[in-house]
Amino acid sequence: MAENKKLLVLCLEGALQSWGEESKWDIRDSSNMPTKSGIVGLLACAMGLERGEPEIAAMSAAITLAVREDRAGTRLLDFHTVTGAPLLNASGKPRSSGNTFISKRQYLQDASFLVFIDCADDWRERMIQALQHPKWCLYLGRKSCVPSRPVLIGVTEAYTDIPEALQKYPIQTKRRHRNSDKGQTCRYASEIADTGDSTVSRSDVILADGYRQFTRRRVWRGVVKEVPYVSE
Repeated sequence: MAENKKLLVLCLEGALQSWGEESKWDIRDSSNMPTKSGIVGLLACAMGLERGEPEIAAMSAAITLAVREDRAGTRLLDFHTVTGAPLLNASGKPRSSGNTFISKRQYLQDASFLVFIDCADDWRERMIQALQHPKWCLYLGRKSCVPSRPVLIGVTEAYTDIPEALQKYPIQTKRRHRNSDKGQTCRYASEIADTGDSTVSRSDVILADGYRQFTRRRVWRGVVKEVPYVSE
């Protein structure tokens, strides 16, 4: 009989979230699900690691994760007017379009995601300690997006692996139709090979020697039906 995995479980839930993946200077997008770099950044923030420290990339390489969308939320587009004298472009040179521009920023409203992390014991214990006593304030992709509940749920040993946890771990949010005994259909994205119906390449893995530089990873996407709700 296979031994069950010790999986770290996080809940990313808040009024606003934003997980940039293809963001440019004045257009700041948000993916439909949290990015790996965003989750690693949240953990690094809890540990007090400065941006660019090699330990952040080491943590990214040491973990395998999956994200389940327990509540999709709705998309919000916000507009910011940015003015400077002068405004500089990404190369550090004055912008040819002038000193004022409109920045478009996307957010997810009222979304809830479950994150399963598989890693070595030392990394897992370090993450738990950091999330219980974070050095810096935690945020969901952007500093204006604060969690509405504790990020750390805990460790589960109830499942053989991440794919089984995706199928069976109860939804932590309240059910919307209390008269229904059936569960909910949830989308997910997993680093475990061949766990989904399709694959996508995502540019959200932090490079060890890069500052805000990322490489690509393959993610398997799928849907699980009738995921149970936590007891109310």
